Formats: sequence, C-alpha cells, structure tokens
Amino acid sequence: MMHLREASCGYYRWIVNAIYDACGKMYLNIGWEKFARHHSLETGFILLFSYFGDRDMSVKVFDETSCRRDYHNDRDYHGDNTDEEED
Repeated sequence: MMHLREASCGYYRWIVNAIYDACGKMYLNIGWEKFARHHSLETGFILLFSYFGDRDMSVKVFDETSCRRDYHNDRDYHGDNTDEEED
C-alpha cells in the first residue's frame, strides 16, 4: 500500500496498492483508477512522482499544454499570506 497525495496538498492521501514485477518496477494498482478519475487525468498529461520512503508518494499533474494543474490552493494548506500587504 502507498499513500499518494497531490504535491501541494499534504492533508489528503489516497491509498493505492502498488505491485512490483520481477525487475523491481513498481505499478500502481487498486486505488489508482479512483485517483485518476477524481483528478480527471487524460491521455497526454504528464505525471511527476516523488517517493519519500515509508510508502509516502506525491504526484504533480501537468496537462497536455504542460501547465501544472493545481487541485488545491497551496496557501490554504501552508497559511501563506503573501497577497496581504505588510504594515
């Protein structure tokens, strides 16, 4: 089992079953289809995975124009107030 999350979203993790072939390549299995459907992944999208160990993995999604798709606002999670003026 892997914990997959969107790269900019640390508070929601999808549980995805991973399987390995004889060469040690990992494939995402049960749970991946639900993640893909929820994020409207399409042919031509580019996915960049980062593995952090201990079954923790993040993914960045880029659409067919190579623009990153953000499903959550980074500032909502990190509490960034960069849009506010300083006193």
